[in-house]
Amino acid sequence: MDDLRSRTPRFRLLFSLGVILALFGATLHPAGAQGGTDQQQLESRERELQTLIGDTLIAIEDLEVERSELIVDIETLTAAIEGSADALEELALARRAPARQRIALALERFINGDPAGEAFNRELQALDRDDGPLQQQQVLNEVGIATQNELEALDGQIAQLAADVPVLRGDLDEAVQQLTAADAALFELRFELDEARIELEAVSLDLEWYRTADGRSQITGRDNPHGNNRPALVVKIDNVARARPQSGVNDADLVFVELVEGGATRLAAVFHSEEVGTVGPVRSMRTTDVKILQMLQQPLFANSGGNARTTTIVNQSPLVNIGHATGAGGAYYRNNNRPAPHNLYSSTTALRNAAGNLGGIPPEIFTIRRPGTALPNASEAANGVTVNYPNTSVVYTWNGSGWQRSQDGAAFNDAAGVRVAPETVIVQFTPYGVSPADANSPEAVATGSGDAWIFTEGVLIRGTWEKARARNVTVYRDANGNPIELLPGRVWIELPEPGGARVR
Repeated sequence: MDDLRSRTPRFRLLFSLGVILALFGATLHPAGAQGGTDQQQLESRERELQTLIGDTLIAIEDLEVERSELIVDIETLTAAIEGSADALEELALARRAPARQRIALALERFINGDPAGEAFNRELQALDRDDGPLQQQQVLNEVGIATQNELEALDGQIAQLAADVPVLRGDLDEAVQQLTAADAALFELRFELDEARIELEAVSLDLEWYRTADGRSQITGRDNPHGNNRPALVVKIDNVARARPQSGVNDADLVFVELVEGGATRLAAVFHSEEVGTVGPVRSMRTTDVKILQMLQQPLFANSGGNARTTTIVNQSPLVNIGHATGAGGAYYRNNNRPAPHNLYSSTTALRNAAGNLGGIPPEIFTIRRPGTALPNASEAANGVTVNYPNTSVVYTWNGSGWQRSQDGAAFNDAAGVRVAPETVIVQFTPYGVSPADANSPEAVATGSGDAWIFTEGVLIRGTWEKARARNVTVYRDANGNPIELLPGRVWIELPEPGGARVR
């Protein structure tokens, strides 16, 4: 019995429970509350979670071993208590035997060969002597004494069992409590393990954003299946009524909407992460293009041509002229189903092939934030915006995932019938001067600074734009001077004159 009590697992769970509490505590301090960049915080959290999961698995294994041992202890203690109960019952029955049964007990001892029984036998053989009655009484007395000794021994056993049973009962209760604690701890640990694994998966996905940065477009922040080590391709696209619907505009990473003569607009569509089988109708270049496109670092520039002065200005700029009037003209063709001059088309592959190894690598154009993170810039809810040019009107309306575009009162769809709805729209209020190549052509003042409205995720961020030199990337800041962060996606930049837009 003492050996059994020495094996009882008293306080065995205290150490494991301490470990469990420490592990749980670790989950209360996510990396986001620490210093460092978003990537550093995620990497720190990833290491914490990996350690937490490993330690939790070890703790679960230890607890499962302890639980198995506790079950064995409970079964052993239960059997010991049941055995003690049976023994007590037998002893109690023996102890309650009436006095007349004592002789029967003595006789039983005699029959079973007990030494006292042998003495009794010898005395019985002398009963026929003269002192027989006296001798018989002595023999009976001796038997009675032996029997009394036996009963006292039974009393001792009863007392010992009576003392042992409460101890065994206490050990059993303690073991049951420890088993209950072990089960509760295992439940909590397994729950925490599941939670940690779920969070680790999410953290790993978030980190994938940084670990795959080299594979994302510098313009959209989205995956670039064609690689970033190639130039941006800009295609000038007609935007008057007879030119619509256009081809390829929904596949452009970035589109500038610029004012041209007559109060109309023309598109400068930037392709970097997509290849488009049909793009157009392609129209002529303007000196404004040199002002707004230099920041793409020697982009390939597809166009239908231009007057002599415009062509000279473009050819002397960082833009790589692969227009229809250059040696790349073979990349273009006429669509006879459209009226000239609104019928010149090409493909991005043909244009890139015509350019050969010319062109540079574009820099990062926007400040892109990781999906799933909160917008850090102050914003206000907005349904959309109306942008007015002298001879055209544009409306963008938030549809839950993008800003669907309308122009001159009609839905702005591409040639495939798909509504144009970029993820981000920037209204960059831009003064215009007169083009040095054509007195009738406006030229955007694309350097300096001005007001800018950034429409993203169903909200408006009021801020400013700034560009010190034409070759610099335009920087957009909020009212507090912080860079405006955009989610990955397509961007359309409208370039109306100051005051040429209103929030819807």
